[in-house]
Amino acid sequence: MPATLDVPEQNPDLVLDQSADDYWNHYQLTFALYSVSDRAIPSAFDGLKPGQRRLLYQMYDSRLLPGNKPQKSSKVCSAVTGNLHPHGGASMYGAAALMAAEFQRVKVIDGQGAFPRIQGDIPAADRYTEMRLSAPGAALTAELADHAVPMVSTFDGEWVEPTVLPARWPALLCNGAVGIAEGWATKVPAHNPREIMAACRALLKTPNMTDDRLVKLIPGPDWGCGATVVGTAGLREYITTGRGQFTVRGTVSVDGKNVVVTELPPGVASNTVQERIRALVESGELPGVADMSDLTDRRNGLRIVVTAKRGHSAEQIREQLLALTPLESTFAASLVALDEDRVPRWWSVRELISAFLHLRDSVVLRRSEYRLEKVAARRHLVAGLMTIHLDIDAAVAVIRGSDTVDDARQGLQDRFDIDGEQADYVLGLQLRRLTKLDVIELQAEAEKLDAEFLELTELVENPDARRVVIDHELVETAKLFKGPEFDRRTVLDYEATPTVTSSDEDGARERKVNTAWRLDDRGVFSDSHGDLLSAGLGWAVWTDGRVKFTNGNGLPYKIRDIPVAPDITGLLRSGVLPPGSHLALVTRRGKVLRIDPAAVNPQGAAGNGVAGVKLAADDDEVIAALPLTCQNGEAILSISERAWKVTEVADIPVKGRGGAGVGFHPFTTGENALMAAAVSATGFVRGTRTVRAEKRAKAAIKGSGADVTPAG
Repeated sequence: MPATLDVPEQNPDLVLDQSADDYWNHYQLTFALYSVSDRAIPSAFDGLKPGQRRLLYQMYDSRLLPGNKPQKSSKVCSAVTGNLHPHGGASMYGAAALMAAEFQRVKVIDGQGAFPRIQGDIPAADRYTEMRLSAPGAALTAELADHAVPMVSTFDGEWVEPTVLPARWPALLCNGAVGIAEGWATKVPAHNPREIMAACRALLKTPNMTDDRLVKLIPGPDWGCGATVVGTAGLREYITTGRGQFTVRGTVSVDGKNVVVTELPPGVASNTVQERIRALVESGELPGVADMSDLTDRRNGLRIVVTAKRGHSAEQIREQLLALTPLESTFAASLVALDEDRVPRWWSVRELISAFLHLRDSVVLRRSEYRLEKVAARRHLVAGLMTIHLDIDAAVAVIRGSDTVDDARQGLQDRFDIDGEQADYVLGLQLRRLTKLDVIELQAEAEKLDAEFLELTELVENPDARRVVIDHELVETAKLFKGPEFDRRTVLDYEATPTVTSSDEDGARERKVNTAWRLDDRGVFSDSHGDLLSAGLGWAVWTDGRVKFTNGNGLPYKIRDIPVAPDITGLLRSGVLPPGSHLALVTRRGKVLRIDPAAVNPQGAAGNGVAGVKLAADDDEVIAALPLTCQNGEAILSISERAWKVTEVADIPVKGRGGAGVGFHPFTTGENALMAAAVSATGFVRGTRTVRAEKRAKAAIKGSGADVTPAG
């Protein structure tokens, strides 16, 4: 007979009678709340995320103050993760490195070693760097010893930590913040600390200050990376509501044949820009770029040099870089922060300043209450001691006549009408405190305590008195930002026009149709922001004559799971056509095929294209793919080795795909190939030439060393 196992009965107290869905939803909600309130979203009051707050508190507790010896970053971050923040040390060091970065508007941490200088830099390993609090960083923690903020137990109950730092300047508005949590995201731009401190004083004095005055005090963002805010669209809306979009452009200048990038928009890394430029050059969308060099160093800062080819305008390349790369991008501000109950909500700039002023009022109140308690206790003891001094001989007699300490205590209370605490203080005095000089000092101390008691009582009871103190402290704190490093770095160019506009739905559609699109190496159309094609008709042309049209149906709006990509080897050019446009394919042997996209069936993401133009010979290839708007006066400029020609688009017939095209560029003796072709939408046609195109053709051919004889 087989043996049976005795299975003990399950303890019903250990059984959770709950469905898997309910269990998952409960813990998913718990994690979502945790990620929102304890990781990604900053507080509206001190402007810090929990990890940043704990890092600064640990540095304060370790006395890593300005002027003191810095400590290894690995030691600081390990102490934070061990004592306060039970997360990975790498994430904590990343937060510390960002607070010590050179491009931070206000450096909270004074870093020693290779900390980031430009956006996208990777700091040296934490064992090689050191850190301590900077002067502004110390101002965020200066009043912790005054019991100015509430303290709670840490995650393991072995230590205490502040729920908020007693910040003397609004870190959230000065340094900005970016964070993504479950269902919430925050994106706060940085501002000039001098302007923010002035706005704090103004709102403290006039809480109902008009929006016009506020916008005048804070005209716009001011990032440590510099850059330029282009135009005024979205700025006032952002300042007054906390939500708004505005265009930010890096500093891109022209130096001869070079385009030099010295500043980037906020959040844009140097590597991202360089990779984008390389991709555009490889895809043929930047045909005028000859070379790109990264001359960035730690002494001179960012410097990316893009060199133009002969016959190409550096100014035009600059405009293309602004349109096709993140050198000009839209900053979508979203002022989301935690309120007093650690619940995220939307804030305006005015409300964030008011929250900071509320924190300062709370700090002044709490530290005044703490100090008032200390002063009252000391004042009580001094009052008892002065009572004893009125008849010191009687006090000595009471003490000498007592059998025990308890008898002496009770005797002093009865004889001088003092309480037990005062009597214990008298009994603990040294004999030297009975001199006449000590009595004089005691009277002076009593007068000082009385004055301080009245002052602190006024602060505790009168909000107007606290506002006077807050204003004085704002003036003192503003002195931290007097250096030249706090001069405005971001230029507010109200007269400039954005290269790429996306302020409304029509503008966004125009951006998607006209600029920044390309067929990437995954075979999908994406722009410089990572968006996938959702409007307009995408097109791609290969050198072997293939053409592809696609409307992007079935693709997500962001790059996630992309289908199997086609072979894009030999891809000449790609983009997005506006409605009603045609596409011209120009071959090296002087043929052109004008295609109406409406007559070609669009393909999916994995499509490899269909026959576009039939090449005349084995050595023939497509050298140009030109979108045509079909407007009056539009012309194609074609350039061969020794001649040039301008052909009006209206003279080129529309053919179906797969044809050989029509000859439009008669070659002169000794040549049989086109060098380049371009389309011009402006200029008056004069025979087979246009006035403006003629000038451009002569300049281009002169740069190549060829003759300037018109063909045809």
